[in-house]
Amino acid sequence: MVWFPVRHPGRPPRRTGTIKGVDVQLTSPSRRVFGILAAGTIGLSTALLGVTGVASADPATVAAAGEPEVAAATFAGPAAPTQIDVYGEDGQLDVWFQPTWPADDNTDNSQYADSWEYELTSTGGAGNTSGFQSVVPEGRSGLQYFELTGLTNGTQYTVTLRGIGLDDNGDPVQGAESAPQTGTPFKAIGAPGTPTVTVGPSSLTISWTAPTTTGTYPMAGYDVLANLDLAPGAQMGGPTAICSVDAATTSCTAPVKAGRTYDVAVVARDTNDNVSDEAGPVNSGVVPAPTVPATVPTKNGDLTLPAGEKSTVAAGKTMTISGSGYAPNSTVTLAIYSTPQVLTTVVTDASGNFTATVTVPAGLAAGSHTLVASGVDNSGNVRYVNLAVTVSAAGTATLAYTGADVVLPAIGGLVAVVVGGGLIVASRRRSADVAA
Repeated sequence: MVWFPVRHPGRPPRRTGTIKGVDVQLTSPSRRVFGILAAGTIGLSTALLGVTGVASADPATVAAAGEPEVAAATFAGPAAPTQIDVYGEDGQLDVWFQPTWPADDNTDNSQYADSWEYELTSTGGAGNTSGFQSVVPEGRSGLQYFELTGLTNGTQYTVTLRGIGLDDNGDPVQGAESAPQTGTPFKAIGAPGTPTVTVGPSSLTISWTAPTTTGTYPMAGYDVLANLDLAPGAQMGGPTAICSVDAATTSCTAPVKAGRTYDVAVVARDTNDNVSDEAGPVNSGVVPAPTVPATVPTKNGDLTLPAGEKSTVAAGKTMTISGSGYAPNSTVTLAIYSTPQVLTTVVTDASGNFTATVTVPAGLAAGSHTLVASGVDNSGNVRYVNLAVTVSAAGTATLAYTGADVVLPAIGGLVAVVVGGGLIVASRRRSADVAA
């Protein structure tokens, strides 16, 4: 379904009245008032002429001369319609356009379009018409719509529109022509077979069968659509293409955020980027987060620490780690080994990277351990990124790494101070003995 915003109101209804035998088009409230005042003025003038005895025109003379036609002003006619969109379908074109109405309803009648005309031409000569043809469009949400049927699929056509207005004498005035717009009728490829969806760690695997109906243009491939989140905390959007494959492929695996369900559909796409009807949607069921292996897995890469920090941490304290190489917007599970304990989950950014702060369990035994980030790559394959860490006893202070070991120099300095103090005391005692 195509939705169009409301931009302009429709034209107000046209009304007619008669003054002294002349039909007058009354379009707006101000015109209706003018008509009433004109009729009253004519009647009042006639009465006054009779009362005062002023000479009046011979009725026979007036009848012979007839009532003169109102002098027509020079009208440009309706403005050209805008926002014209031409969509191809099987053997037809759907034409949508926006009439250009005057700024208010007190403008000259000719600026309103009382009717519409179109001209249709084709590059190959098929479907040419002789000039403009009348058409009666439907009004939808402030826009106008009509169909041109009986056309040849695969042939490009050009559509030009114009409005026809009426001047104050009711004579037609041709409006300005729109910019020409093109469209090509076509028969779409049939829909693929209903897809099957299998959930995996932060991923979906989708398969389907090829369509059985051909279209005007050859098959180019398939798009798999799902209702993805626009952003964390945002309303659900979509559908969005989560994977695209060629015409020979009828399955794909796509990384997605874990912990929620997805409605998945498949469309066929031809060489002109026309798409078929959807196959589906099919609900995926809840997508699980990446699993944590029972033992430390073989790594596909390394976790990193902020510049200047060591991989030594006290139990119960926090550390910040970063990983890369994962599928964009997918879920990664962080755990610490030897016996695995899940610390947290994190969603990667649009480049497949993440940074997270984790707390080392307070009861974790001191010694060597391994941090493991479990996720999926762009192809939906499981990816492990590891970091070896040393855990000290809970509450034991550890010095931040500064590029030099400062512990031994500090101890040496303390020893020097103590030895120097002893030498000073011994020297003073020897001096006292000599003096005695």
